[in-house]
Amino acid sequence: MGSFFKAASKSQRLALALCVAAATTLVFWGAVHNGFINYDDPVFLGPPFRGLGAGSLRRMFASFYDCNYAPLSMLSLSVDFALWGLDPFGYHLSNILLHAANAALFCLLWLEISEPTAARDGAQPAAVAAALFFAWHPLRVQSVAWVAERRDVLCGFFFLLTLWLWLRSLRPGWWHGARGKTAALGAFLLALLAKSAAAPLPLVLILLDIWPLRRLPAAPRRWGAAPSVWKEKLPFLALAAAFAGLAIAAQSKGGAIMGWAESRPWDRAYQIGAGLVFYLGKLLWPAELGFYGWQWPPIRAAVWAGTVATTALLILAAWSRRLRAPLLAALAYQTLLLAPVLGFVKIGHELVAVRYSYLSGLAWAALFGAGVREFARRRRGVAVAISCLLLGALAAATRAELLYWRDSASLWRRELRIDPLSWMARPNLAEALIAKGRLGEAILYLEEHLRLYPQDAPARQVLEDIIKRTGTTIRDHARFHEQIGLEFASRGEFAKAAWHFERGIKYEPSSTRLHAELAQAQLGQHGTL
Repeated sequence: MGSFFKAASKSQRLALALCVAAATTLVFWGAVHNGFINYDDPVFLGPPFRGLGAGSLRRMFASFYDCNYAPLSMLSLSVDFALWGLDPFGYHLSNILLHAANAALFCLLWLEISEPTAARDGAQPAAVAAALFFAWHPLRVQSVAWVAERRDVLCGFFFLLTLWLWLRSLRPGWWHGARGKTAALGAFLLALLAKSAAAPLPLVLILLDIWPLRRLPAAPRRWGAAPSVWKEKLPFLALAAAFAGLAIAAQSKGGAIMGWAESRPWDRAYQIGAGLVFYLGKLLWPAELGFYGWQWPPIRAAVWAGTVATTALLILAAWSRRLRAPLLAALAYQTLLLAPVLGFVKIGHELVAVRYSYLSGLAWAALFGAGVREFARRRRGVAVAISCLLLGALAAATRAELLYWRDSASLWRRELRIDPLSWMARPNLAEALIAKGRLGEAILYLEEHLRLYPQDAPARQVLEDIIKRTGTTIRDHARFHEQIGLEFASRGEFAKAAWHFERGIKYEPSSTRLHAELAQAQLGQHGTL
């Protein structure tokens, strides 16, 4: 076993990366049985982008689509359509394989970064631990299981490839010098064409130059002493600026840009502060992973946990000179990658979304690997056991999270449990129920939504169309509640059953049947059945 902890050869690195990719594929394999989600999936799989002809390619690269400019991602979905039609299996398979490739690339990247630092013993298992921590974490599920988020996994692939090629350009070998830097620039262009979230990457390269590469001094006043380090970043900065402009234009066209003038200073500070700490909180306790974060109650626990964790890390960085550089670098990296979706020039309507952690969470995975490596030098057996237990728990949580994404109905039901005031959950759940022919439930959810958000004209129109088409009456509403209540009662969920029976009685007070069913549910609720 001792030889395994020595520096890795090229063949060993490749073997490790392939093992990481295979293990990641196995954990996420259940997603191939999932269907499409009725939010954004129909948009990104729409007829304009189903072909590979000249007209479709022109639309992909010369126009914005649904507040986005991501032509390479649209092209990849079009290739899937050519191969699979509208069978969701193939689309999910592509997302899983891309995510597995990202895990493998991150493993190689971790080894590359670790080369110039300290001794190299223990690097291989630490790289595997870091890659699996990134790949198996439940925060990755939204990006992988949601077909429309092909942008995350595809952009992530070229983002990681850019970093790997850049680091290789600084080492002796085939990729050294201009060849590696040119290849890195090409990979960066592909990352931007997949999703503009890669735009902060040039700043990440500068951060790497400060630590761990130490090509730039830590003191900013001395940065001018290395002009070549800055000059080599200029093409990357120019590409990033161009695509940042395209992203802002695309989001502005869709009304998804929030400027400084559109919110009060306190609201803006809240958006920035909550966004900065939310993702670290969810990283530490990945429970209740909602679709989007809009309201304070659903994100409260993660924000407080992230605040405590961030404060602790800053105190630790101030106290420990040895840990200062890695901890501050990780916090700086996360801030750079989250900047476009924070409150500076806010892109997107939502406050937070767990999928934004796909790229921004890489630094914490890297630190996890470094921690495993340091602990293994002192207590190798304990380090291996704890790492295996933690990674196993993450894999189990990820597989459980994948089940919520099996179809639209299960996803939106879970969203309602997390955020009962969600403005998007009930209409989307109603749409999923309509597709299944469960019109009664759809009517009830739409009515409940309109009581909360009476200004939602599209939802009101859908409700009116269903009622007109089905000839629904007040008596039918009582029947709908009764049917749902009986479903809950059959599963032993008597409190929910009683609530629906009570609602049914409000529509039909004289129904002796509903009164009897309510009494039975109440008995069951108190454990007397």
